Amino acid sequence: MAEDDRQSTSHPSKRQRVSKACEQCRRKKVKCDGGIPQCSNCRGQKLECKYNETTKKRGPPKGYIEAIEGRMQRLEALLSSVVQEDDPRSQAIMEELNAPLHTPYGELVRPKLLGRSQADDTSAMATTTAATSTSSQQGSPSSSIASNNNNSQQLPIRPPLPQPETCVIENPDNLGSQYTDENGPVRYYGKASGYYMLRDSKNYKQGVFRFNSSAYRSNKTSSLPYTVDAFALPPKDLSDHLIDLYFKHFYPLLPIMHKRTFMESYQGINPNLPSIPLLLLNSIFALSARISPDIRVRADPSQPDTAGDVFFERARLLLDNEWEDFTVSTVQSLILLSSHQTGLMNTVRGWLYSGLAFRMMQNLGMNRNCDKWNMTEIERENRKRCFFCCFVVDRLSCAMFGRTPIIDERDYDTPFPTDKDEDDPSIIENFHQLIKLSGTLGSVLRQFYTVYGRHQLSVMSTPDRVISVLDKELNGWMAKLPLEILYRPPNTRAGERAAAPSIERCQMHMLFYTTLILLHRLFIPGRCQSVKPSVFPANAICTYAANKILDISVCLMEEDRLQHINCYALYFMFTAGTIFINDAQSPDEMAAFEAKINVNKIMRAMEHVESVWKTSARHSNILGELAGLRDINLEECATHQQQQQLLQQQSPSSSSAAIAVPSSPPMYPAEAPQQHQQQQPHQQQAYAQTRSQPVFDYANPGVNPYDPTAESPPDGQPFDPISMAFWSVPGSFDLNEWNSYLNSSSQQQQEQQQA
Repeated sequence: MAEDDRQSTSHPSKRQRVSKACEQCRRKKVKCDGGIPQCSNCRGQKLECKYNETTKKRGPPKGYIEAIEGRMQRLEALLSSVVQEDDPRSQAIMEELNAPLHTPYGELVRPKLLGRSQADDTSAMATTTAATSTSSQQGSPSSSIASNNNNSQQLPIRPPLPQPETCVIENPDNLGSQYTDENGPVRYYGKASGYYMLRDSKNYKQGVFRFNSSAYRSNKTSSLPYTVDAFALPPKDLSDHLIDLYFKHFYPLLPIMHKRTFMESYQGINPNLPSIPLLLLNSIFALSARISPDIRVRADPSQPDTAGDVFFERARLLLDNEWEDFTVSTVQSLILLSSHQTGLMNTVRGWLYSGLAFRMMQNLGMNRNCDKWNMTEIERENRKRCFFCCFVVDRLSCAMFGRTPIIDERDYDTPFPTDKDEDDPSIIENFHQLIKLSGTLGSVLRQFYTVYGRHQLSVMSTPDRVISVLDKELNGWMAKLPLEILYRPPNTRAGERAAAPSIERCQMHMLFYTTLILLHRLFIPGRCQSVKPSVFPANAICTYAANKILDISVCLMEEDRLQHINCYALYFMFTAGTIFINDAQSPDEMAAFEAKINVNKIMRAMEHVESVWKTSARHSNILGELAGLRDINLEECATHQQQQQLLQQQSPSSSSAAIAVPSSPPMYPAEAPQQHQQQQPHQQQAYAQTRSQPVFDYANPGVNPYDPTAESPPDGQPFDPISMAFWSVPGSFDLNEWNSYLNSSSQQQQEQQQA
């Protein structure tokens, strides 16, 4: 017996796993042996041992719910392809089928987005049944987009929430501002955005400046009579039309993919190539639909503003499947969607889409040289193009929103893309120059529009050294441009006319002049400043650059090509408009009058783009508000301008004879290369400027706007940024930063009046 006890002690029985625990052990989170009527823990502590008999039943086997949902969704697709959409009985059935399900345990189950393989199976099944109903679906212009090929789950388009633009104003010396909307989030906007001139506007109330953006945002998505099929595609002819528009107007500026490979895959020429992801296709469709005259691209045929909305909604739904398994095509799609949303005034979403693209790009290692990696040449080329498009968009979007560039020049060694197999090699050459110019733009933003950069400027005795380095870099970029890319816009203000080059060249030169403005605008002296802050004639340089942006815009508008620009070009025109607003306050009456006319012209150009990019409407309105604050009678200037145009039309003299020549010779003459003089003799004419401003020809090598006669600040006297006319003026495109400026300026005016 004793031996048996020893054996039982040395080899204790294994603890059996129990399926339930008493309430005391469950509360204390200790193991319970499940003893009845008392477990060992409760018996040892002399506690009441109680078991809860209500246990949750085990759920269905793994994958059972997904299988049932898949079968239900296939059945829904079959039913929806059989019945007509306008049948009230079918609508009631579909509404009931799309309703969420309640499980016996009170859980709410919603349909899941089908995977691509499931969607393909469903599409094959639904196609055979849908053949009988094709004729009934062709009655609506948007049926091919919205309701044809209903091969997967149907999700309603979610309308964008209204976001009233309100701004909480801070100290004007701060770099940026914070604003909050009715939902409570606080967002930051940097100095480059530029709405500070509206301090006396009637929309400024109780320390907050308000622009009703809902007046520009359309609510068409809330009343759509159908749901969106994420895996549907438009008819072949419409797809071809949209692809052609994209490669004709948007691709040349940002060649984000290898065109020949894309077209071979799209047309099925090369069976070895993978199919184009639906996300990328819908992103292209959404962008090019904005300039398409085909009413089938509209969610509502009667509302042109809805063009491309269905394609964007499909892309948004498909994007949910890309978060973990993203590829290069995902980054390409996000860049296109960012441009699309920025142009449609969904700037927060556009900013976040571009940020997602940059993070994914870094995760995929696209910032590293992949020439020796184990991949095909086409894959390497796609990665290079996608990376540098991210690089350019990073600089453009940061300038628009007044923020610091994300991609660091010190953290990439990716070589430039090549023009191999490119139909037009000049597109890649133009892209190379755009990349270099974007790098200079990033340097300007970091030097003058960051917290550290502006602090360093404020403690310098003079900013000339920093300005000189960047100005020389810009001047060198223009001087080294190949002749086939160089563009010197005609002086449209003096009656010159010349055909504008390709749309990508025009936008690249507009970016050059915008960068020139951002470099020098901070150092335009204020009205009360007698000593120039810099030896560079900042005011004259900025006016020259703004005039060139206006000239390019007018040429494109007269050729009916301005609406084909990328949404980032709106920032270029808006920046030029701010310079004209400042010049309209000049004591020189002739210069002020010309500036008022230029404000009118740039506003008309922005209104011309309004039908494509709604963001243009808001910022054209802001320029009009700025003009009103400065008592600029734009109607009077417009009337005078129309009279001058009538006189020019009636005059028998040619446009070349109407070119005005400055009364004084240019301050910094520069001779153009002989070859260039022979090729473009009409561009050697002097451009009309205001009488008090010199002529700067940045298209000629060797031009340096350095003013040796300018009165420099006295030695030992620090540079005073507060006295600059544009120091606290936002340099970006963002409404809320302009609101911040307006509020602070209004407070300063009130304090000065009280004093």
